[in-house]
Amino acid sequence: MSKLTGRSGRQQGDETGQAPTRPASLIARAVSTEFGRRHVKGVAITRLLVAVAMVTAGSLYCASGHLWGALWFVPAAVNLWFAYLMPSWKQALDAGSAQL
Repeated sequence: MSKLTGRSGRQQGDETGQAPTRPASLIARAVSTEFGRRHVKGVAITRLLVAVAMVTAGSLYCASGHLWGALWFVPAAVNLWFAYLMPSWKQALDAGSAQL
């Protein structure tokens, strides 16, 4: 196997599951569900699509003269932030549940 990958036998462990250095935050525990931890990619894509819809709605309201439409940008940004941080939260939550 080391001839195929070019690595020695010692380095062929599972390198993708690096343990996080910090425990999961309170926000990560409150926002994340068991379904969300199992389907990280799908939930992140859904959050991304919802954020795009919120930005579109806010832009349409602002373009029509209703400046309160800019308030749609705040939940859109929060949704994008959650979608971005979900993979690291999954690792931290999985490591925290393994230690219990």
